[in-house]
Amino acid sequence: MTSEFTLFGFHHLISITSIFAISFLFPTLVRLINNKSITEIILIILGAVLIIHELAKPFYRVVFYDHSVYEVFPIHICHIAALSMGIYIFSKIKFFFEVAYFFGLTGNLLAMVTPDVDYTYPDAEFITYYFGHGMLFMTVFYVCICTKVELTWSSVIRVLVFAVSLLPLIYLLNLYLVSYFADVNYWYLMITPAANTLLDFFPAPPWHIPYLALFTVILFTAIYLPFKYLNSYKQTSF
Repeated sequence: MTSEFTLFGFHHLISITSIFAISFLFPTLVRLINNKSITEIILIILGAVLIIHELAKPFYRVVFYDHSVYEVFPIHICHIAALSMGIYIFSKIKFFFEVAYFFGLTGNLLAMVTPDVDYTYPDAEFITYYFGHGMLFMTVFYVCICTKVELTWSSVIRVLVFAVSLLPLIYLLNLYLVSYFADVNYWYLMITPAANTLLDFFPAPPWHIPYLALFTVILFTAIYLPFKYLNSYKQTSF
């Protein structure tokens, strides 16, 4: 029997702690093994899992979790980040890594810290929620630690422009879909989530959008600094 989700309750903290630990320790172990073939095989597996999971997620959410087909399009920030990472792994197009990095370490991280779920472990939705978000988080660290990737301030600007450009499009899509399903809320631009999130500190939608854009600028700037640390870590520790 599952219980209602408790923010920073036992299962929540264990999930976050485990994801953080695995996200750093597993790539570090692979880096220590220092086998190019093994590193590449694991990378391909991670990319495939991310893409397959994101493509399968709309179906299992509708079939098993009774979600509306109108609310399962893979266009939330976390979905875009996971698909972008998968595409980057197979295409090596840098822009997709940039999107995965900045979306994956901001929106995806915040989604794990303040999740929009109703029930805790062992509820299936809780498990798949943290599996998907945790896989993305760990893969971002894996790529940063185990492969040669570069980010610059130009990367920050590119992804900011991409994110801000998508905001009005996602909002218009919400307005269109809401006539079919009242709870449509992509990027949380229509309704503040029932769960306790940082959006609680912003004005009510849609007046929170300018604040959200400014907050995104601050987050992206801050999240660029750990990449410099990871680069230093790779150069000095291995």
